[in-house]
Amino acid sequence: MEAQSGSPGRFARVAQQIAAAVAIAGGLLILIVAGLVTTSVIGRWLFSKPIPADYEFVEIGIGVAVFAFLPYTQMRNGHIAVDTFTQRLPVRLNARIDAVWDLVLAAFLGFFAWGLVSGAQESFQYNETMVQISWPIWPVYAICAVLAVVAFLGALAVAVLKFGGRP
Repeated sequence: MEAQSGSPGRFARVAQQIAAAVAIAGGLLILIVAGLVTTSVIGRWLFSKPIPADYEFVEIGIGVAVFAFLPYTQMRNGHIAVDTFTQRLPVRLNARIDAVWDLVLAAFLGFFAWGLVSGAQESFQYNETMVQISWPIWPVYAICAVLAVVAFLGALAVAVLKFGGRP
C-alpha cells in the first residue's frame, strides 16, 4: 500500500534522505580534515611550516562530523545494541522496546541540542574565539546544535515507525 502524504512512512523517508545528505557532508568534512592534516604534516616535514591552527581545525571538523553521522546511524539502526534478554521475545515486542530506547536517545539528543544552543549563545555573548586564530567559536556550537536536532528528529522517526509495528 502506498504511503499517504502525512503518513509516518513519508516522514521517515524524508528524515532518511536528510540524514543521508548530512552524513555525506560529514564524510566530505572528514576528507577535508584528512587533507588538512596531510598538508600540515608535509609542510612541517619539508618546510618547517605547518598549517597554523591545524589542531583546532581538526578538533572542530571531527566534532562536527560526529554530529553529522548521528542521524544516519540512528535512521539505519546502526547503534550498538545488546539484546541478550530480549532475543526470544516476539518481533513486535522487541520493536516496541527498541522504540522506547529510541525515545530515550531522542531525549538525550534534545538535551544535547539545548546545551549546544546555550553554549552558542554564551560563546556569542562573551565573544569567545579559538585559541590560535581569533575566529569566533559560536558557529561551531550552532552547527552541532542543528545536527543534534536532525538526529533528534531521526530518533523520533525511528521510534514512531517501531511503535507502528515496523521494526
